[in-house]
Amino acid sequence: MGELLGGSGVRVRVLDERLLRDPAALAARLESLGRALFAARTRAFLAAHGDGAVREPAAVGWRAEAYVKGRAAIVACGRSRDGRVAVRVEGMRRWRVDVEPGADGAAVQEAAEALLRDQAARIRQLKRTIWQLDGTAGRAGGGRIPAGDPPG
Repeated sequence: MGELLGGSGVRVRVLDERLLRDPAALAARLESLGRALFAARTRAFLAAHGDGAVREPAAVGWRAEAYVKGRAAIVACGRSRDGRVAVRVEGMRRWRVDVEPGADGAAVQEAAEALLRDQAARIRQLKRTIWQLDGTAGRAGGGRIPAGDPPG
């Protein structure tokens, strides 16, 4: 039903056409899929950037702590163009999917893509806020993310 595409993309297909006739079941399945795909993405990220850890390392430093706390509070949303599928996630942990009758696989994909765009924009803003990556930080550290703080 879903697969990761690189580090920040996803493909969602409704393989069981019966789900399209049962919006509540489809919504529940998509919520579960969202959690599973995020867990898979986290494992892949840690495998590529970590030292074999299976969990994100503890935040070190006030910026890293602020980032982890801020990231957990992000509420991202995505909606299909026709409005029949809406996805909301808090901290990439608590998922809510609403599906109206008549939704199709394209609407599911559109909502998933919109959610990922919104999440990415909110993460970029959080990083700018914490690390002042607006070009003015050059005087006090060059706007670089300090060693030990999470990259994303």
